[in-house]
Amino acid sequence: MQKTSLIAATFFLAISTVSAQNIINGKVTDIKGQSIPFALIKVADNKANVISEKISDENGVFNVQVPQNGSYNVLTSASGYAQSNKSYEFNNTTNNIIISIEKEKVAGIKEVILVAKKKTFERKIDRFVFNTENSIASKGVDGLDVLAATPMVKADDEGNIEIVGKSSVSIMINDRPVNLSGKDLVSYLKTLRSENIARIEVITTPPAKYEAQGNSGIINIVLKQNSNMGFSGNISTSYQRRSRNGYANNGSLNYQSKKINTSLRISQFDNEKKSDENLSIYANSILAAETRRIDKSKGYNINYSIDYKINDKTSLGAIYNYSDTDGGNDSKNLSKYYQGNVLDSTVTSNTYNSANIRNNQLNVYFERKLDSLGKKLYLGGNLFDSRNDNPFSLASSSNNANNINYQLNSKYRYKIYSGQADFYLPFKNFVGEIGGKYTRFNTDTGLDFFVNDNNTPQYDSGRSNTFDYNENNWASYITLSKTFNEKWEGKAGLRYEYTSLTGVARNGDKVENEYGKWFPSLYLTYKPDKKNILTLSYSKRITRPDARSLNPTTIYLDPYAYVTGNPYLKPSFSNNFELGYVFNNKLSVTGYYQFSRDNFGQIVELQGANRTVKYLNNYDENSLGINATYSNTFLKRWDFYASANYAYVESKGLIDQVEGLSSNSLYYSLNNTIHLNSNKTFSFLLNFWNFLPHTKGNFKFENVYNLSTGLRMSLFEKKLQVNMTIQDLLKGMKFRGKAYYTDYYTYSNNYYDARTFNLSVTYQFGNSKVRGNNKQIKLEEVDRAN
Repeated sequence: MQKTSLIAATFFLAISTVSAQNIINGKVTDIKGQSIPFALIKVADNKANVISEKISDENGVFNVQVPQNGSYNVLTSASGYAQSNKSYEFNNTTNNIIISIEKEKVAGIKEVILVAKKKTFERKIDRFVFNTENSIASKGVDGLDVLAATPMVKADDEGNIEIVGKSSVSIMINDRPVNLSGKDLVSYLKTLRSENIARIEVITTPPAKYEAQGNSGIINIVLKQNSNMGFSGNISTSYQRRSRNGYANNGSLNYQSKKINTSLRISQFDNEKKSDENLSIYANSILAAETRRIDKSKGYNINYSIDYKINDKTSLGAIYNYSDTDGGNDSKNLSKYYQGNVLDSTVTSNTYNSANIRNNQLNVYFERKLDSLGKKLYLGGNLFDSRNDNPFSLASSSNNANNINYQLNSKYRYKIYSGQADFYLPFKNFVGEIGGKYTRFNTDTGLDFFVNDNNTPQYDSGRSNTFDYNENNWASYITLSKTFNEKWEGKAGLRYEYTSLTGVARNGDKVENEYGKWFPSLYLTYKPDKKNILTLSYSKRITRPDARSLNPTTIYLDPYAYVTGNPYLKPSFSNNFELGYVFNNKLSVTGYYQFSRDNFGQIVELQGANRTVKYLNNYDENSLGINATYSNTFLKRWDFYASANYAYVESKGLIDQVEGLSSNSLYYSLNNTIHLNSNKTFSFLLNFWNFLPHTKGNFKFENVYNLSTGLRMSLFEKKLQVNMTIQDLLKGMKFRGKAYYTDYYTYSNNYYDARTFNLSVTYQFGNSKVRGNNKQIKLEEVDRAN
């Protein structure tokens, strides 16, 4: 580890010695001093030859290089602003400039705003971007459905979210973590509405600024941002048909003045679906279990945010989010036990499960601009509180055993406190970022187990339990980025995270651990010309176990199936290398190599009549692959995007019963949007993706695919949108495959009602350029609360 960090630091220091005496730092503002993001800056010599060209960042900050000291013309343009052409004299003492530009004025028109429509799919240097505002498939649905419609991302109702060809990821919103996992993460994502989502960013090698959690990187959900003064809002309703009916309603109201930027969002949903799960265990004896389940989920979410601008340099704000979700399922299970090919016994079980999940999250922040060129201080504090009450009953009958009737009450309490400080520091020759964060993660879980004896509950202390878990994380980071010239850019970072944890269960299980790790990252870009870009990146990541997988309490799925957590699970670590090439912003090819160690997961065993699931660090994995994407517009009406991912994956078992596997895998997707009229107000969608058989750890997946289609209509100057989509037309999104162990294997065949018809109507009112306050706060640890 020390060797890796030393190599990264030495490399960056070496390339930082390249001369940069003629780097010009600047900022673009309006006449009131407000930053203008994404402005185009061109530097020309006295013969009008453009020698440098850049686009300002979201804060209006930019840097360009000139070949020598002297006088240059700087042309500046931005959407909705008049073009500026000014002459500047640059020398060794004058290298910082501020460019002020005015609103564009046209006779008879108060203001002209030019809006350039973004492509639905973009492949940037360090991330893949899915602009959901332009996607028919992402209208009138929830946040989980938007992720499922994102190319290169797998997401389902069971909480399995990952990047194709890679492993676990961290979920963020506007660069701020959503620290939930599993079913709790699913419940939270369903409270988000697609009307409020601008884009999905898939970041596979995040820089040191980001939390190191998530072996394969980050999926960042970016909400829509505010624009101009006044009121705006929208209301929407949607109908969803799987095997059962569902619906959702959403409303938002935004207001922005010179001092205040505030938003209120309210959403409500009520959905049901069928789930079919089939598991067979082929050991000395054979178990074939069939489960038919009705999953129910209804609830509401309230989000309020306010940002107050004290002056041009200082602002503070707060965000409060509350969600209340009632979930549950009614399931029937038929388990057949065989000796050889002879049926030995059958067990029929009924399970009634309900859950109420209430999440409170409060974030407060303070931002201060330290100078006119973009230096900033950010301070933030966060509190997350989650309460999950989960009573359920289990009953079974057997042809050759006593009947069983259990009543269980489980409770989960998660509390997360964190505070952080971040500095953004652009200087003459480089841009620095430095910061630190402290997080305390508390989990209090309990299970009360009752055996119903003649309809009288009898408390079973042997199977009841509690688990108190406390974790403290301290983190600090530094990143340095530098533009050496028009062709070369570099960025390097180093993050240190120290963790101490304790866990105590009532049954006597106890765990204590502490560890500190370094997480280096390195990024290098070469642009030989405007059409070609080469990139090289590296990052080290960690995946920590979530709260439920650490919990030693036995959780029953049915009377003969249960899950037990493991408080002694170790975190897994991965190293990620990527070499990328982008041509003309249309074709992107990325080769990658990832090796991860001490990966953990579920191990399924058959112990007598009981089906047991436990968590263990059970395999190491190496993956080598190549990813290619291509996007283009044909005939001005056909937007086309294609992606493919090939990977060779090899795993090695770390415990005796886990068998390592190796395989070649191929994933590809085709996305088509055809605009049926010249105004592009009536569009047709046809998408298809296919993931051929592949392996992960000791599990070999069978083929899975999805064909989807849809229509979109925009009416009344695009204030009213009507969307209709159908997902999984061919019913190909089945979870099927085998898990291989040393002397037995299991086979799964599950389908979670993915074939879906969705009809949604959205109406925008007020000033449509106002998006409301969407500032979010970092709280990465919530995605480990489950």
